[in-house]
Amino acid sequence: MRPPPRCPPRLPDPDTSPSTSAVSSGSEATSSSLLSQILDYVGAFIMPCGNCFYCVKGQEDLCESFFAYNCAKGTLYDGETRLFLRGNGKSVYMYSMGGLAEYCVVPANALAVLPDSLPYTESAILGCAVFTAYGALRPPAEMRPGDSVAVIGVGGVESSCLQIAKAFGASQVIAVDVLDEKLQNATTLGATHTVNAANDDAVESIKEITDGRGVDVAIDALGKALTFSQCAKSVRDGGKAVMIGLAAMNVMGEVDITRLVRR
Repeated sequence: MRPPPRCPPRLPDPDTSPSTSAVSSGSEATSSSLLSQILDYVGAFIMPCGNCFYCVKGQEDLCESFFAYNCAKGTLYDGETRLFLRGNGKSVYMYSMGGLAEYCVVPANALAVLPDSLPYTESAILGCAVFTAYGALRPPAEMRPGDSVAVIGVGGVESSCLQIAKAFGASQVIAVDVLDEKLQNATTLGATHTVNAANDDAVESIKEITDGRGVDVAIDALGKALTFSQCAKSVRDGGKAVMIGLAAMNVMGEVDITRLVRR
């Protein structure tokens, strides 16, 4: 079956869109060519500067400029914004790339070309639901075909974890949640087993499914103290527990130090 066609790009309406700074290209032809290329791109979730201490080490998700400028101030990396209200010229500051906005301004190195086979309707969830899930399973988890995987919670990111784990050849994909509706949906996304943590002990259930050992890889994308603990306790000796959920400030998760060090 052929994928649905991509929506044709639509330029901002100059009468209703926020004012943006113009691209200085030197010629109208160059500007038009540049614009046609930009319309074939999609923004990623993190906008690495490429030059800071962490970016140079290949840890773009820890980019100092991203957190110092975009997260903290809502500006691009020159400390400025390209968006202004037409009525009074007031600056518009925006964290990240404006998830619900039709248009946004991002550094060129935060963009990636979309293949023609991937429609906009599906590519919209790449960041952060898909990229975060992929980044959890590879390289941190180093998941391999035949591995067993437990995913704690079945939200947006976790749903992508289920699908990616299946695509990577997981032998068992265990979805854990407290809602039967979400667990039922998880089976359509690749889950081979489901555990309702509201009714059963999640850790014990996972170990029962895996012959008492625990899974090779466990993912916690919720960021709660309970799910952190469940994730850590669900892995086998030598397994990988990957925590990608963002918790509120000062929320602490407990871990068995001896098992962490020796196993």
